[in-house]
Amino acid sequence: MKRTLPALAVWLCMIGAAAAAFQPDASRRLVDLPPRTAGPVPVSIDFFLLDVDDIDGSNETFAAALYLSMKWTDPRLAFDPAEFGSDRVIYPGPAAAEQLGQIWSPAVDVENLVGAPETLDECLTIMADGTVEYERRLSGVFSSEMELSRYPFDRQVLQVRLESFMWNSSDLQLVVNDGSSSGQPSNVSESLNIRGWNMVSFGVEVNSHLYPTGDSYSRFVSHMVVDRDPWFCIWAVILPLVLVTFFALTCFFWDQEVLSERIALALYAMLTVTAQSLVVADELPKISYFTRVDYAFFLTYAVLLAVTVESLIAKSVNERDRLLADRIDANSARVVATIYVVGMAVIFFVL
Repeated sequence: MKRTLPALAVWLCMIGAAAAAFQPDASRRLVDLPPRTAGPVPVSIDFFLLDVDDIDGSNETFAAALYLSMKWTDPRLAFDPAEFGSDRVIYPGPAAAEQLGQIWSPAVDVENLVGAPETLDECLTIMADGTVEYERRLSGVFSSEMELSRYPFDRQVLQVRLESFMWNSSDLQLVVNDGSSSGQPSNVSESLNIRGWNMVSFGVEVNSHLYPTGDSYSRFVSHMVVDRDPWFCIWAVILPLVLVTFFALTCFFWDQEVLSERIALALYAMLTVTAQSLVVADELPKISYFTRVDYAFFLTYAVLLAVTVESLIAKSVNERDRLLADRIDANSARVVATIYVVGMAVIFFVL
């Protein structure tokens, strides 16, 4: 016990000394804390979409290049323009990031960015009245949830979401460049051309995002609505699918005696359709619902199965009644072909 008391006393003294040693650095206020305002610091966002290189449905991502400008006012950075000789200080290129680390910044990042972005250019400007503008041109891959049930006639909404990872809504409020919380400025490049897609509309808005922890953060969202150009899928998938089914249906007009040839054609057709479905599967994510193309494949499988079963039945009936077997073939051809045509029409024009 006598040995324990001195050790405990030394330990308590060490803790007290460590606690007393911590002193907040007042000079860090310029870097660590936002400027004092009556409410959250308003940060104006100017967003411009430069290019969209690729929309990847299998990973639900898209690659894009964009220009981003953030502007806020920090009175602590105000200076005398007459004394300095200019009404602004400009830090281009790498100097912008270095100087940005010496002052307070809103710490706004792209929330749905996949991996690290590539900064193409950046510039920091500090005005004499304390207004700060940080401009950045970057490219990267962005995640965007896609709804593919109507594939290949689907419409997608591609988003870029900006949010501060440090300051919640009580400290910082993002606003669109016109000063409002929503708007639709002309911030898309006129030369923007997305291969395989047609842009329908583009807009931006600011909303408040509430996390499960109860913290609310101001979020800037740009949303581009695009329609897929279906012609590639029509020529590369749907048309070959219909042609393979058409050739399989010719089995109904073959002699019942050539059963092996009829079955072989149906099996070859099924293998071809299976190969096509694997190609389509590589273009789509692993989703839990069916797309229109999936329904088309299922209908084709059903038709090929019907051709195989009917061939076996016709062969069996032919051994007893040739005329009845011919009628079964003829009626089956009309019924199966009608079901296939109507089914494909419903899949692509009604669902």
